[in-house]
Amino acid sequence: MTNRLYVIGAGPGDPSQLTLAASETIARCRCAVAAPRHAGLAAKCAKLVPLRGFDETFAAIERELELGDVAVIVSGDPGIYSLMPLLKKRFPHAALEVLPGVSSLQSLCAEAAETWESVRILSGHGRGISEAKVLTTVDRSRTTAFFCGTDKNPRWFCSLLASRGLGHVNVTVGERLSYADKKITRGRPSELAGMDFDGLSIVLAVNPNPSPEPKLLPRDEDFIRTKVPMTREEVRAAVLAKLGLSEDSVLWDIGAGTGSISVAAAMICREGEVHAVEINDEAHALEAENVKKFRLFNVTLHKGSALEILDKLPRPTHVFVGGSGDELPELLARAAELEGVRVVVSAVTLKTFRIASVILGGETFTDFDAVQINVSKMKKLGESEVMTAQNPVAIFSATARGALREG
Repeated sequence: MTNRLYVIGAGPGDPSQLTLAASETIARCRCAVAAPRHAGLAAKCAKLVPLRGFDETFAAIERELELGDVAVIVSGDPGIYSLMPLLKKRFPHAALEVLPGVSSLQSLCAEAAETWESVRILSGHGRGISEAKVLTTVDRSRTTAFFCGTDKNPRWFCSLLASRGLGHVNVTVGERLSYADKKITRGRPSELAGMDFDGLSIVLAVNPNPSPEPKLLPRDEDFIRTKVPMTREEVRAAVLAKLGLSEDSVLWDIGAGTGSISVAAAMICREGEVHAVEINDEAHALEAENVKKFRLFNVTLHKGSALEILDKLPRPTHVFVGGSGDELPELLARAAELEGVRVVVSAVTLKTFRIASVILGGETFTDFDAVQINVSKMKKLGESEVMTAQNPVAIFSATARGALREG
């Protein structure tokens, strides 16, 4: 008969929180795998294997499964940020059985007298998470739970909220939940940002006035406007279609202007980044206002010449050039080096038209495409309505081959 691999939730940590079924299963297994703080839960098991590096631990599990049942003890509940997905991937044919436990999320919500069916769950424990992800989630959700890590601790979390306009959120920090020395601290982010907390902490943020989810494709009238030119909504929709952004895309928006492309793109790539580059002072200030209005935390603004700024930016997956002046040939040459990056250029002048068509249609790019959009908008004229033509806009798109620069 195939030996069984059990994934057992230890609960928050104190032995009193371990379920009877979990305790009995651990006792009858040949071997238990546990981190040092959970070693006491496996006292009745015949053999204990310390949970160390993944490769070493999984090799030990494989050896022990040949000889008998193995219990892997994980923190809290196996269904929330545990080893279970890795175990399923590493042992796809094992007879796997999961025994749930009380999660620290459940414990903290109980302490805060909050239900958790609608809680948005984030983790900075042993994994990367962006500031934008945390800020956007807290801003748009009534309740957010954050599993803390060594660096992404309650102090970091509260400092981030306090510095980015979310100081009104109510925060509850639970330390060493279930243990005799547990501690619950409540307050506003600015009050908690200067405090130290235990490494075994979880944070619950309650936003009494969460921001509504923005429209995916904002209208022109949604933006703050000045005399700075803006990519209009019909053209904006076509540009976004040609870019083909995904949720985790990294976009360079060069010559960002009012920020209409940056704003619309940031709504699509929620898990990604938008880096807006603009040299004009008025346009740069205007984009900052629009980004603030739409409460977008994944947009970073850069003031100055694009060619001077590009080396400071993370590698993009997509590049949009809406305005660049005499820098366009060099910008496209730089973009051509980035293999697989999708590049889109909008053109209203014949000069931009010529440069974009020649370079994007050349040997350093592939999948070249060009489309011209002619839009007419309804306008009131006396007692009647007429269609008024706007300037045509050409949109060029291609994918970089990854050409090497000479010299």
